[in-house]
Amino acid sequence: MKTTWKILSVKAQNGLITQAKYEARATEKNLAVDTEGTWFFQEPKMTVPFADVTEDMIVGWIKSETGDMIEKRLAEQLKTLATQHETLLPWMPQVFTPKIEE
Repeated sequence: MKTTWKILSVKAQNGLITQAKYEARATEKNLAVDTEGTWFFQEPKMTVPFADVTEDMIVGWIKSETGDMIEKRLAEQLKTLATQHETLLPWMPQVFTPKIEE
């Protein structure tokens, strides 16, 4: 599984980052799941001047506080998605499609 993180915005108070809005996407083979949320830091973060903060640093701070919980949930969703069988809508043409296992 590959996870791609994006920090969409941050809020700061008294020069410390207090929260970060994020998006995370997990992909594996031809499957993908996304999540988006806002993380409120237990301890406001700032280990370097604000101008030197990087997206990777903020992602690392989120992972540090969550213990990779977000990525674990994405992995569970991917696993569920991989085992689900799509149910055709009743008004769509019923077409047989073989499922090929790799």
